[in-house]
Amino acid sequence: MRDLTEAGLVELARSFYPTGYPATTDDDSLELHPYQRTPEYVRWSEAWDKAMAWPAWKELLSELRAHVGSAGDCTTPWMAACRRCCLYVEKPMPDGARRLIRVAAAVSILAPLYVTYCTTEISAGPRQHELQFSFEPPEEARELAARLTAAVERVLGYQPFPVRFASVPVPGIRVAYHHDREEPTLLEALFDDDLAHLP
Repeated sequence: MRDLTEAGLVELARSFYPTGYPATTDDDSLELHPYQRTPEYVRWSEAWDKAMAWPAWKELLSELRAHVGSAGDCTTPWMAACRRCCLYVEKPMPDGARRLIRVAAAVSILAPLYVTYCTTEISAGPRQHELQFSFEPPEEARELAARLTAAVERVLGYQPFPVRFASVPVPGIRVAYHHDREEPTLLEALFDDDLAHLP
């Protein structure tokens, strides 16, 4: 999957998400909603079954814990299209606030692609906090992000998702976990619609 194109990624997403099944077609009187009886949804479910029994994922987490530090599995099974892990950099600030950087990798269960990103949270008390999201790590997390990237590529054999395609819409598909009114994007279909939500 070396040569990634916008059209190729859109076609890939379409193979895992049914078209023509808006939420209004859901039927709670049935065991499965109509969109859940499509070949696309079956492929998506099978991808999750494989991802939950993925030996290489356990190997990745073990390697990160052994050589990088505390690594958390941030996966929310069947609630997105990726497995996620993150590393933590915590620093106290002079004014008593706390700065927590989460360096994360989202690994698609639908294609051999991953994306790394960071969230930075500044907490000044139980009710005051600020959260920033970025595909570029802050200076103090760059080395950690590079080590995470290298581990994902070495252990899983995955390649980076081109973030220039992140906001490309995939019209008409039904992404069950996507709750925005806009059409889902490639990033949302191949990974998650809320990457910033990390423990």
